Parts: sequence; C-alpha cells; structure tokens
Amino acid sequence: MNTLPPDPDPVPITPPTASHRVIAAFERLTEAGRPELWTTLRAVEDVLVDAKAVDARVQAGETLPLAGTVIAVQDRIDVAGQPSGHGVPETSAAVVTRLTAAGAVVLGKTGAATIPAAWDRTKVGGDGGAVAVALGVVDLALSTAGAVPAALNAVAAVKPTRGLLPDDVSVYANGLVTAHRALAVMTGGDRSWPADVRLGAGEHPRIGYPAGLPLGEAANLALETVVARLTAAGAVLTPISEPDFDGLNALVVPAVPEHPEIAEALADPAGVGHRLTVCTAFANLLDVAAVTVPVLPGDRRPFGATFLTRAFEDQIALDLAAVCTDEPMTPYPEPGEDVVVFGAHLRGQPLNADLTALGARFAGPVRTTEAYRMVLLDTEPPQPGVVEGGSCLDGERWRLSPAAFDRFAASLKEPFVLDRVVLDDGSAPLAVRCLAADGPGLDRYESWRGYVRFASTAGPRDPG
Repeated sequence: MNTLPPDPDPVPITPPTASHRVIAAFERLTEAGRPELWTTLRAVEDVLVDAKAVDARVQAGETLPLAGTVIAVQDRIDVAGQPSGHGVPETSAAVVTRLTAAGAVVLGKTGAATIPAAWDRTKVGGDGGAVAVALGVVDLALSTAGAVPAALNAVAAVKPTRGLLPDDVSVYANGLVTAHRALAVMTGGDRSWPADVRLGAGEHPRIGYPAGLPLGEAANLALETVVARLTAAGAVLTPISEPDFDGLNALVVPAVPEHPEIAEALADPAGVGHRLTVCTAFANLLDVAAVTVPVLPGDRRPFGATFLTRAFEDQIALDLAAVCTDEPMTPYPEPGEDVVVFGAHLRGQPLNADLTALGARFAGPVRTTEAYRMVLLDTEPPQPGVVEGGSCLDGERWRLSPAAFDRFAASLKEPFVLDRVVLDDGSAPLAVRCLAADGPGLDRYESWRGYVRFASTAGPRDPG
C-alpha cells in the first residue's frame, strides 16, 4: 500500500532582528504620515547603528529581554544627545538607560501638545507617544502623562507606585505584557516594597466604581462593560460616591468621560484638559498605582478603564486589568516567596482563605515528578499529607510577600512542614508536605480534588 511520507518537522520561526524591527518601524512611520507626533526624530542611520549593536550583543550570547523593542520618549524625559526643553543632555534618564541596556532602541522624542488621536483625526489624542504606539510605529512609549492619552488612543498605560521607578513616568504599550516587560527592567527607585505587601486580592476581589459621574454615552457603556466583565469573573463590584479604598481592594473608573473634537481642544486646551481628567484627577493626589486598558479594543473606541490600587499593590491592578484584556500576567518584580500547596489550601478548599487573607497571589497549577504520594490525615478539615512515593501530584503555586510567607510558615501545625518538591519543569519550590505521616493511602489519586470528588459521591469507603 502506498503511503505518504510523514510531514517534516516544522521549521522554527526566527524572530526578527533589532535591525529588521527598526526598518519596519520607519516604514510604519512613513505610512502613518504623522510628523506632528515628533519633536525630534532620529535619523534612520543612527537608529540602525543602535539596532545592529543590539543584534551583535544577542549573537554574542547576551540575554536581552527587550531586544529590538522600538520606543518613543516624551520630550520632557532626557535622552543623551537629543534636544529637550533644557538643552541637549549628555546622559539619559535612568529609565531610558535601563531600557536601552535591555535591548530597546530609541526612535525619537514625542510631544505632549494638542494633537489628533490615532484612529480619528478629528478628535484629540493627548500625547504623541500614545498615538505612536496606537499606530504601531513603536512598541512602547515613555511619558509623564497618564491614563487620558492611553484611553483616547485605545492603548494600555501603566503608572507604577511613585518611587518604584527612578523617574516618574507612565508606560504606553499595545498590551499589558509589553508594558509589564518594560516595567520589570526599569523597576528600582528610591522606594521599596513593604515586607507585608499584598500580592493578590483572592478569587472575589472587592472593587469600587463611581456612581453619578457626568459621562457621555460611550464612556458610560465602557464602564457598564467593565463592571459586567469583572462581575462575571467573580469580583464583587460596589458603587461609590467618593474615591476611597475603605473595605475595597481596588477602584475602577472610566479613563475619560468623553472624546472632544480637536478643534475644541485647540481653542480651549485648559478647559478640555480639565474635562478629560475629571475621572482620574484625584489619583494624582493619592499615593496609588494605576493601570489603564481599552475596554472595547476591537472597535478602537477610546473609552478605557483605569484600575487604581493602594501604593505598592501594583500586581493587583495589573491582574484586574488583565481580566479585561485576556492577557497572561506574570508577577511584577516585587520581593516574595513561592509556596506549593496540594490539599485544603487549594482554591475553593476550606483553608484557601488562610492564603488570600495574607495577600497571596495565585501563580498557576503545578505538577510534581513521580516522587510523591498522598495519605489521608485525621485533621479538621480533612487534609492530605504529601510524602515520598512514586506518583505525580497536582498542586498550585502561590506567591507571598516575605512577611506573609513567614506568617504562613508559622501557622502550619504538625505534621505539616515546608520542604522542597521537584516539579515536572525541573524547579524545586517550597511546598506544604509531611516528611512522615500515617493514614490511609490515596495512591489512586493524583490530586486532592480528585479524592474530594470521590468522597462526596462514594461516601466513607476505603480511599486507597
């Protein structure tokens, strides 16, 4: 019988080099035809010199998390050798230095004057960097502005807790993942996370949203959309009349109440600017973290939502915003410890509240190598003891701040201890387990939830 030869193995796609990405950026810049975005645009030859230097570093074996990322920098932020409001600086701002050290390439400097928006040139855009990101000319932009330009151009913006970065800037990007990657590189300012910082808000975070704001039709629809989406994801939404975190994990507000015409903004820039910041102006008076995302990015409507959390709870703001964008969110680079749980501390189980009360952040499911097994302990509530054996076990990884980790470790009672387990990805985090324990073997099960389902349906039978 004739048979066809097997399909060849797929050829891995080589990511574009920094040089190719810079050339593509200049092509998009030409197509966009928006010279008013730039106060200084570097010559393509100069940008390519930087890009080729990045490519050479990568070829030499360096790991550059932002290799080839093309960035724009607002005119108020120093870039070495590029004109700014106070001359031509010899050195760049620390945030720019850190980005370029990680492989980013500066395309030019943008202005903050009144300019048209990315998707509707009859409307105001608010910031050249946000428009450049929206048009795909650059991957990300640094700005001293915040939520409003991001919302007007349907891009994401992250403004970390003041002092976590060496300079007070916001990051604009087409997605939270790109912004998050840049934040990880730039973080390290004159403030440090408290030892007991909360890294998560649990499965049912409490979120306040404003009631009675003077919103246009589209902005009101955006707020209703984000409230509905968060509620469907398990959050508890509460209308509030004043911006206050009392009893809440976060606030969510419309980033802008309307989208004014560019002609009106040119005629009355102060009046239009005041109207646009009515929803978020109070955030500038508070010590908060802020994350803005488009609520309806598919149709590019500029009415995003801004998530506000207490200072240093940036991770919570990022996680909540990611609910609206369906992006995977990795941990912000705050200090913390990971712990793996297998039994009653799992999500939906009786002791999970012990973790969420400490501000622990769920970091994902895990699976061990074939070196462990469970035994049923005589505890209340029922729990498994994880001991040495020959099976793979399913569990969960949680991340806690240093102080929260210490409190969690101190709360464990015999026979539980924290000891390392080897996971199927080769890592060996600390986990809640037992070095030795007596009880009926649960060798039939690879997860505690599997046994719980058996017990709830089969009743008190031999679990082994």
